[in-house]
Amino acid sequence: MSVHFFTACWSRQLAQVFLLADQLAQHHPDSLLWVGWMDQPFDVTAPANVRMIQVGDIPGLLPLAERYTKTEFLHISRVWLGRHLLNQDALIFLEPETQVLRPLTEVVVALEQRPAVLFSQWLQPHPDTQFPDSKYFLNYGTYFSGIWAIRPDAITDSFLAWWCQNLEIRGGYRLCEGQGSDQLWLDMAPALFAGVLPLRNAAYGIHVGNAFERTIAEPITLHHGGLSYQSGQYASYLTNRPMPAYFKEASKRYKTLVTKQPVYNQTQSRQPAFGLPDPLEPVSLQRQHWAAWVQKWIKTINTYQPDFMFRQSQPQ
Repeated sequence: MSVHFFTACWSRQLAQVFLLADQLAQHHPDSLLWVGWMDQPFDVTAPANVRMIQVGDIPGLLPLAERYTKTEFLHISRVWLGRHLLNQDALIFLEPETQVLRPLTEVVVALEQRPAVLFSQWLQPHPDTQFPDSKYFLNYGTYFSGIWAIRPDAITDSFLAWWCQNLEIRGGYRLCEGQGSDQLWLDMAPALFAGVLPLRNAAYGIHVGNAFERTIAEPITLHHGGLSYQSGQYASYLTNRPMPAYFKEASKRYKTLVTKQPVYNQTQSRQPAFGLPDPLEPVSLQRQHWAAWVQKWIKTINTYQPDFMFRQSQPQ
């Protein structure tokens, strides 16, 4: 069984994608990286193992840009791209900001035994004293959509058709309505489709939200979504859990490798062409903490002195 890779990106993520292609060429020299370019194309020289696919070449996808934000549309496109590409070869999806450090041998073996492979956000319970917590992953998804794998199979066809059908009408980030774009739907997949199961291997799917539990000597895939290439820091709303030293150092090296890519400076000013405007990023965890503390303080005062800070009743 031949195995290839695919991802979906904006133009300003091409440096990350080309770095990913270089790493895949090292560890999987006979494989291709199919890239869904979810943006307006321009002349660029891609690595030899990259095959670019324009957004208009994926049937039925482009009209969804009129319904979803830029980020929602990018995340939805991953699944539509996978369904479009799946033919005779198995496919492994990797988000653009993935760092591949070793061959993905366990994933290839797992694909020989099951139609699709998922990866869990956490591999064990943790006290909900820091963020992200259990409720966060109940909202955003128990499984991590930054890496998954599929092979040709009737079950896979049904799985992808079901996933795309739901994303077409319920693919936004509306957490209070049970929508977490592409990722949250994966929670239902193992129950609905035989053999669509997670691979329990701590070396895969390591990102800023779960690195604290993945204290391993030889990681295989690291995911750097949320990393700022100016400051070298992760977005402050993503986590306040301790980050292991190996992940910090890997992120610093990754930032350097990305910014050294020749296409990096060429693409950073390009804004995504498709989708509605994204909302503002969430505020930092520290500001969220202080806001919650102030709300609690005001509530306590108003319990004993209702009109002390804010009038609770209208004067007669």
